[in-house]
Amino acid sequence: MKTRVISAVVGLALLGAVLLLFETAVLDIAVAVLSVMAVYEMINAAGLSENKIFAAACAGFAAFFSTAHYQTLASISGFVEFGFAVVVLLFVMNNHEKIKITDAAYAFLFTLVIPKAFSTILLFRNYGEPVSYFLVLMGLAVAWLNDTCAYFSGYFFGKRKLCPEISPKKTVEGAIGGVFGSVILCSLLAFIFSVATNYVINWVSFVIFLPVGAVLAIFGDLCASAIKRQFGIKDYGSIMPGHGGVMDRFDSWLFVAPALYIWNIYYPFI
Repeated sequence: MKTRVISAVVGLALLGAVLLLFETAVLDIAVAVLSVMAVYEMINAAGLSENKIFAAACAGFAAFFSTAHYQTLASISGFVEFGFAVVVLLFVMNNHEKIKITDAAYAFLFTLVIPKAFSTILLFRNYGEPVSYFLVLMGLAVAWLNDTCAYFSGYFFGKRKLCPEISPKKTVEGAIGGVFGSVILCSLLAFIFSVATNYVINWVSFVIFLPVGAVLAIFGDLCASAIKRQFGIKDYGSIMPGHGGVMDRFDSWLFVAPALYIWNIYYPFI
């Protein structure tokens, strides 16, 4: 527990430092780095990182896709995606005994999806301060507070297993506690934000989204756990002692952030 707390404090300090430079290229670089690290962890989990050129190609495309929201890049992103598919298939042709088509599909999927999810942070920046800060922090809060509340709810009240074959420690009581806990705490954070900034929040939209976001966080965490079980690993990485890798920390958030962005387009709460 001590190791987890120290890692969390260090991680939050780094997050704060990046947010202080929210409007600069530092944020773009941070998003690209996180995307590349997360993609490499997924590639490594499948044993595909042994082919250094293949892993480097996936990392390079991941860096592009994480910043492809810019108008100058967005116009060519479709062509780049097609080009990436061709590159992946060329690797299958030249290394068909080691890289199977299922491996190629796996690498293509996560090299494309993970960076695009991370790039949501950059899209939030378009809202301008302080709304952009609120949306970024709220996405993180929904995911991470859900995880924290679920942990303590499961520890004290957990009896019935949620998905024992995928994540043996998760319980139904923990999941319910995680959803309710994140809804209450995120609502409190939103209230503090509205009072401090005088922004009017559409509470109906906001309160409806919170449980949806919390459930998506649980779904993302379980999806990541299912993949780990298939590959027989405990964590995706070890960059954060007590927490694992980038994917171990952001797996649930990768589902919450895009949903938050889309929700705020069609049923905005701020």
